[in-house]
Amino acid sequence: MMETEIVQESCNLASWLIPILTAAIGALIGTFGGAWFLYRRQEDKIENVRLIAIKALKIFLEYAKQKKSFVEASSEFNTKINVSEKRAIVVALHKLGVPFEPPTNDILNIKRLNFKDVVIDEDEIKTMISQINKGNCDNHFYTDIESYFTSNLRLNAVRNAGKKYVKEVLANSCIDKSNSNVIINPDDWSKRLTPGELQTILVLRHQLANTDYFLTNGNADLEKIKILIREIEIGLWDNYLFYDYDAFMNIRAQSSLANAVQNIISNNQPVNINQ
Repeated sequence: MMETEIVQESCNLASWLIPILTAAIGALIGTFGGAWFLYRRQEDKIENVRLIAIKALKIFLEYAKQKKSFVEASSEFNTKINVSEKRAIVVALHKLGVPFEPPTNDILNIKRLNFKDVVIDEDEIKTMISQINKGNCDNHFYTDIESYFTSNLRLNAVRNAGKKYVKEVLANSCIDKSNSNVIINPDDWSKRLTPGELQTILVLRHQLANTDYFLTNGNADLEKIKILIREIEIGLWDNYLFYDYDAFMNIRAQSSLANAVQNIISNNQPVNINQ
């Protein structure tokens, strides 16, 4: 009788325990199975975007072998990479070093993206492809292109004004060694800049009035000019480009006045010979 009761209790226990275990196992399988499915789906999506980025880089690679520039490759890039593909990869490519030209206004034409006139380096493109394959740029895929390129629109415009001054004015200036190394700018140099650009570069122009940018023969040192342009591009001269010219001159005037007063005081100060 006791054995019968034990058997019945075991059956009762099994009758409610088995469904619970079955449900729990099913839930675990469903959870992990669903997570694995989502993971694989995301990986497949990322892998496809990587392939698109590599396809774009291979376009540049062919032009690099011919020592051509990104500008020369722009037509093929815009033709073979459609708008949806560009939206997925352009920010990542720009982060890697592909020199897309930001728009000069607040409108970005994705169908026709522009590039800076830079000769394509074959080794650099191969390195970019390697970085894409390793997944190092995955977090930049699908970043919104419009907000990325237009958020720093004023910054780009200001830096472009600085580079324009260096390229068109400073690079074509010279030193007058017969007149205390005075820097001689090209005739009507200010007309090469718009009024807005002129106001932007006044403080920068003052800071660049330095003989270090010139050779011993008085001509501009083009290698140093090239380095200077690169410095402007990466933001090393932003403080001067964004500095208000009137405020800058006021500070200089105050500093000059303070120095003059200090000199007067120093020159008239009596000397104690007993010290």
